[in-house]
Amino acid sequence: MNWIEYSIMINKEVEPVVTALLNELGANGVVIEDSNELQKEHEDVYGEIYELNPADYPEHDIRIKCYFNELVFTEDLEVEIKKTISEIDSIDSQILSFSKNVIKESDWENEWKNYFHPFKASERFSIVPSWEEYDNEDNDLLIELDPGMAFGTGDHPTTSMCLKHIEEVVKPEHSVIDVGTGSGILSIACHLLGVKSIKALDLDDLAIKVAKENFEKNNCETDIIAETGNLLTEETGQYDVIIANILAHIIDLMIADSYERLNEGGYFITSGIIEEKSEEIIDKLEETGYTIEKVLKEDSWVSIRARK
Repeated sequence: MNWIEYSIMINKEVEPVVTALLNELGANGVVIEDSNELQKEHEDVYGEIYELNPADYPEHDIRIKCYFNELVFTEDLEVEIKKTISEIDSIDSQILSFSKNVIKESDWENEWKNYFHPFKASERFSIVPSWEEYDNEDNDLLIELDPGMAFGTGDHPTTSMCLKHIEEVVKPEHSVIDVGTGSGILSIACHLLGVKSIKALDLDDLAIKVAKENFEKNNCETDIIAETGNLLTEETGQYDVIIANILAHIIDLMIADSYERLNEGGYFITSGIIEEKSEEIIDKLEETGYTIEKVLKEDSWVSIRARK
């Protein structure tokens, strides 16, 4: 089976909105190529400098590449993508353009390797591709990762902000559920902190498959329960920490359920919220009974830590 790589040129200001929309429309992966990256000095956490290939980046503004199963990427879906993005407020129609490319299944891993190198994701966590060699001189907690077709290599602000919350509040004695686990990064992070009770949920069977493979790479496959599930609608257990790195409108749907499923004093860690939606989510959390403990913002994305 092949995959469709759909490329969209946009102005920088609308990147969070476009990324969120593509995820809502079913993209299995998103890569952001920012022309400004070529002007920066790039040094990874291990002190090795990566030379960026200018051919991999646009000459100006931002190119977003998203990936769809070829059976899913119909003409109607392409029309919907173009229409939805062209109607975004502040979109620059002179920059906006679309193109597509077919990628064979066997080439997918090499596509990810072009973009994915070891990096420090937070104060205590570093993320390392499974095909890279590394020297952990800083004694970081290392998450070995092979993202496959699941969205999330950990380098997006939504994930790094979740990791910052996790390293601040998650304790070994906590019970944790990771809703929308994707490639399993956040569940692995909790395991590295010593948590013994972890459940990882995702609606996508492929994401659960990839997450399980990553759990094996990190020697925690027997310590994390990984299942398909629709948010918290079928959950009956109680948890000390609920993590949801998804999208604002989906987080909104699960706020009430999350409050019911949390133990008193428990944490609800959310991310994937664009700045324009953050106040709406905060208001809903407070109306439900949560206390907002910390809000992080990065590149127009917002992550919220609320406490019951």
